[in-house]
Amino acid sequence: MNSEKPPFATGDLVVYPSHGVGKIVGVETQEIAGHTLNVFVVHFDKDRMTLRVPLAKAKVSGLRRLSSHKEMDAAQTH
Repeated sequence: MNSEKPPFATGDLVVYPSHGVGKIVGVETQEIAGHTLNVFVVHFDKDRMTLRVPLAKAKVSGLRRLSSHKEMDAAQTH
């Protein structure tokens, strides 16, 4: 098992490429086809949808934090 700290915590606002902005509402452990999987539970208010993203696949799926005001300002000046 990977002992790294998860990149997101409950309450974090995140962006998922195909669904937009959502909120991490928890982390769950699920058993799927005999395999134990830790997943981020992301709720999207706009679509009234909940998505479960495996922790191990969060980065490759494109799940990321919202950009800060400072990051947005820096991007506008370049």
